[in-house]
Amino acid sequence: KINILRDNHVNSCNIRARGIQQARDNTGQNMNNNRVIIWDGWRGMAILLLLTGHFFDQKWIWEDRLGVDAFFVLSGMLMSEILFVKRMRLRDFYIRRFSRIIPAFFVFVLVAYAFAWVASYSFESQELIASLGFIRTYYPLDPHIWASDVPIGHLWSLNVEEHAYVIMSLLTLLILRGHKAAYTLIFLGLASIGICFYYYTHEAIAPTEFRIRTESAISFVFLSAGYHLFKRQINIRVPGYFPVLALLGAFSCYLTVMPDWLTFSVAPLLLAFSLNHIREAGFVLRGILELKVLRLMGLWSFSIYLWQQPFYEYAWVIPGGNYVAVVLAISAGFLSFYFLENPLRIWINKRWTKKFQKDQQSLGYVRE
Repeated sequence: KINILRDNHVNSCNIRARGIQQARDNTGQNMNNNRVIIWDGWRGMAILLLLTGHFFDQKWIWEDRLGVDAFFVLSGMLMSEILFVKRMRLRDFYIRRFSRIIPAFFVFVLVAYAFAWVASYSFESQELIASLGFIRTYYPLDPHIWASDVPIGHLWSLNVEEHAYVIMSLLTLLILRGHKAAYTLIFLGLASIGICFYYYTHEAIAPTEFRIRTESAISFVFLSAGYHLFKRQINIRVPGYFPVLALLGAFSCYLTVMPDWLTFSVAPLLLAFSLNHIREAGFVLRGILELKVLRLMGLWSFSIYLWQQPFYEYAWVIPGGNYVAVVLAISAGFLSFYFLENPLRIWINKRWTKKFQKDQQSLGYVRE
C-alpha cells in the first residue's frame, strides 16, 4: 500500500511538473506572438501615418515624416537584436536583408523608370543606377531626388535604412556585444542629431533637404538600437504609462505649431523609448496596436510603402482623386506582398540560408 501511495504521489508530481512546464512554454510562445502582433501594429500605424500625410495632408501635423521615423526606430531595435543579441551570421543577415528588400525594390524601381521612359519624362541613366544602388539621396545632386520626374522620391528613407544595416553589421566585426555596442550606437545617434543641428543652424552651406540624408536621419535607427541593448543590459522596466506619454510627446514634436527642430532632436529619443517599452504599455495602447486592420497594414507595409508613391504623385489624373488613389495604392501593395515580396523572400531564404525552419520559429522575436 505504501508503495502504491508513493507511486501515485510521484505520478501526480510529474503530471503537475509537466503542466507547469507546458504553461511556461505556452506563456513564452504567447509573449513572442504578442511581440509580433504589437510590432506589426506599430508598422501599421507608421504606414497609415505616411498614407495620411501623402493623400490627405493635415496642415496641423507632419504625419508622413512621423510615419517614416516610426519605421526607423523599429528597424533599429530589430536589427540590434538580430546582430548584437542573436549574433546572426553576417552571411545569413545579408541574405535575409536581400530577400526582404531587393526583389520587390528592384521591380518597383525598374517599373517606375520604365513608366517614366514611356511617358517621355526626362531622366539620366545615372539616376537609375544610383536608385538601384541606394545612393540616390547623394547622387546625382541635380536633379535632387525630390525634384526627379520619376516617382522615386520616397526611396530616401530606404537609403537611410540600408546604410544603417551596413554600418551596424560592420560594427559587429569590431564590437562583440553588450554595453560597448550600446554606447557606440547611442553615441552615433547623438552625433547624427548634432550634425542635423549644424545643418539646421547653417542653412546657407547645408545640403539641400538635409533632413533626408543618412547622416541626419540615422539618429532614429541608432538611438533605438543602442537603447534596446542598454535596456537589456540593466533590465530597465517602466510604468505602463511611460511609453504612452513618450509616444504622445513624440507626436507633439511633429505639430506645425511646435519648433521644427524638435522633429530631429527630441522626437528620436521619445520614439526610441516608447517603442522599446511598448510591451509594458497600458492595455489601451496595446489594444490599439493589436487591432487586426493595423496588423494587416503592418504586414503589407513595405510593399505599400514602395507602390504608393506613383499613386500619390499622379493622384490628380486619377478619377476620384486622392480617395481612389489611396485605395489603389493599398491594393497594389497587397498584390505585391502576396505575389512578389513574400514568395520570393521565402524561396530565397529556404534556398540560401541555413536552419531556415529554426529562423522561422524565432520570428516571434526577430521578425523584421
